Amino acid sequence: MKCLRAHFDNEENPFGSPYDLFTVDGQRPCGELRDLRLRPDGTVVELCILENAPPDIESRLDEHPDIVDFDVGETSDGGVVCHVHLVPNDDVRRLLELVDEHDLLLDTPIRLTHDGVVVNVLGNHTQLTGAVSSLPESFTDAFCVEGLSDYEPVRNGVRAELTHRQREVLETAVESGYYDIPRQISIEELATELECSPSTVSEHLRKVESRVLTQLR
Repeated sequence: MKCLRAHFDNEENPFGSPYDLFTVDGQRPCGELRDLRLRPDGTVVELCILENAPPDIESRLDEHPDIVDFDVGETSDGGVVCHVHLVPNDDVRRLLELVDEHDLLLDTPIRLTHDGVVVNVLGNHTQLTGAVSSLPESFTDAFCVEGLSDYEPVRNGVRAELTHRQREVLETAVESGYYDIPRQISIEELATELECSPSTVSEHLRKVESRVLTQLR
């Protein structure tokens, strides 16, 4: 089985106006789509976990004409969970139809980043190339194939329990030598590399370390 890693650029935003609802100070938050389904009536339901969201997210969802229904709550680590039922634009609907037509699978979670949406699509080479060649023209500028490789699923364990952002912070810390002896990088330098505050980096690493140590008890 092959895994096609694709990126949809935020600057082009082919996903329509509902995608803009989660912007905070002009920037979309990081997070994950844990589930995404196209219903027989052409609407979409999705479960989205965000690191943060605008304080008026409920009123934004309530007032948007393409949102059929929604439920918003908080996660245990201070994030936001959104269950949304919406009417997608024709191109998004077509994109999800291609997944079914070519017998593909979406490897969740789908990553939501400040720069766009990162998705891993599973299938054989013929299925994947057929789907890519059938993409709506409106996706051309936003869509980029980042790689095609053999599928290597993430096994259950501590890593699987971490959020995308926690994994990202941990990987950057390890690769940059934060856990080396002697330490090769400071929290402040890590924060600069990750484009966030030192307190945020420290909080993420504390949560990661807590999960790891809890597993070792």
